[in-house]
Amino acid sequence: MSHNIPWLTVVLVIPLGTAILLQLVPRDQRAAIKGLTVLGTLATASIVAGLLVAFNQHPSIPAVGPRPQDQAIAFQFEEIHSWIAAIGATYHLGLDGLSAWLLALDAFVFLLGAVAVAASTERLKFYCGLLLVTQAATIGVLLSVDMLLFYFFWEGMLVPLYFLLANYGGRDRGRATLKFIGYTVAGSLLMLLAIIYLYVHSQASVVGHPSFDLQVLMLAPGPAQAPVTFLGLQLLTPIQFAFVAFALAFAIKVPLVPFHSWLPDSYANCPPATLTFFAGIVSKLGAFGFIRYGLTLFPGPIHDFQWILEGLAILSILYAAMLALAQSDIKRIVAYSSISHLGFIALGIFALNVNGINGAIIQMVNHGIIIAALFLVVGYVEARVGTRDRREIAGLERRMPWLYALFLVITLAGLGMPGMNSFVGEFTILLGAFQANPLLAILGFLGVLLAAWYMLRLHQGLMHEPLSKAADGVRDIGAAERLVLLPLAALMILIGVYPKPIGDITRSGAQQYVTRASVPPPSLSSLSNP
Repeated sequence: MSHNIPWLTVVLVIPLGTAILLQLVPRDQRAAIKGLTVLGTLATASIVAGLLVAFNQHPSIPAVGPRPQDQAIAFQFEEIHSWIAAIGATYHLGLDGLSAWLLALDAFVFLLGAVAVAASTERLKFYCGLLLVTQAATIGVLLSVDMLLFYFFWEGMLVPLYFLLANYGGRDRGRATLKFIGYTVAGSLLMLLAIIYLYVHSQASVVGHPSFDLQVLMLAPGPAQAPVTFLGLQLLTPIQFAFVAFALAFAIKVPLVPFHSWLPDSYANCPPATLTFFAGIVSKLGAFGFIRYGLTLFPGPIHDFQWILEGLAILSILYAAMLALAQSDIKRIVAYSSISHLGFIALGIFALNVNGINGAIIQMVNHGIIIAALFLVVGYVEARVGTRDRREIAGLERRMPWLYALFLVITLAGLGMPGMNSFVGEFTILLGAFQANPLLAILGFLGVLLAAWYMLRLHQGLMHEPLSKAADGVRDIGAAERLVLLPLAALMILIGVYPKPIGDITRSGAQQYVTRASVPPPSLSSLSNP
């Protein structure tokens, strides 16, 4: 791909441009609205595929200090332009080993969401416009290297999501939407304060002016500071407070227990087509933030709080898995299973070693594929039998052989069967966890056992037991629905047996971030007097 073309900006602009073009299409032209939305997401996916093909798996890593271990993050296809010169904010985009496959996941799940949305959806043009704006915002989060630009997209993502959740979905969507927005805005405001702190206290003399740029902030974390005291008690240092603010924002977005209560309500009241990208990519952005910003800006604090973060990851894995076993609503079973599997991703990150973080990045991609498929299956079942209560649904194998076969593949992937995509990520995560602390791997393995329990019980209950009254007379999924599920099932198998294309890129990214997290932050004196 030509480096003279700003490809990352093109990827950002296509969804926004498509959303604008949609406004020219009459509301009653539903086929044209859906077709244009699919075309826009397909164009984005095509360019992202080209970026992956052209991505250099072994880039030269620039040094940003006099010491060999002082390394920047090797971003590719970089674009840097002045944005708000008065305060040092830049329009800085870049792609690295962390964001490359997450960008591909983003493009895929939004394309899937565009294909899966029914043409009969109420206010279809409004829905498709919101879908495209959400995609642009999530892409911006993944590509931003300037902290202010990142926050702009991070908060901007909430606007279309608010209208999607508030206008489409179940009867209790109003309360679920307020809960989601309340949690995320609270965390985001804390993160904004931390960004301002980093900006004000960065060593501006390194570049001659203040900056929000991640590469600059990595180089100049500021001098060591004494803990803040309150009523004679020593609390955290300012940089630790800043890390906690970032960590809360990301923990809410993942979400980690106990910051998770917004997710089951939001997912239970969200349409399946929306969940393909809401569950498929949005929840990964919190984990992405922990790696991109937690490991680079706060190498000291993330080690200080490592045992707490690992404890929250294990708590999320086990507690959410047990809640999944306690549910009768099949949509809530999948929602709690999502929290449990996201806990595995967090466990890999907080192991703070290459295997753990590499496994976490791989598992983000795997989880996005699996959770999108699970919610689509739940949606197809609910639409046909009229209920989500697993006690009232049984014997669907006899009426829905296509769904049975595809759901079996998805179930095996969801429980981590060897040969399926999730096994690759979970095994690598548990390997990293064992290297950090064998007890973490043992507790994580209990989560794998619980996942096998609730996933097999869900599949067996819906498919194999005697035909229930609610399931009598239902029809199998049609060609259009098979067209949506088949690529997902194929990817689960393909990644499971041949994960090399993903692992080659993600491992180089993981290595860079672990290197940054393991190196003590440089002092101003060491920068000026090598």
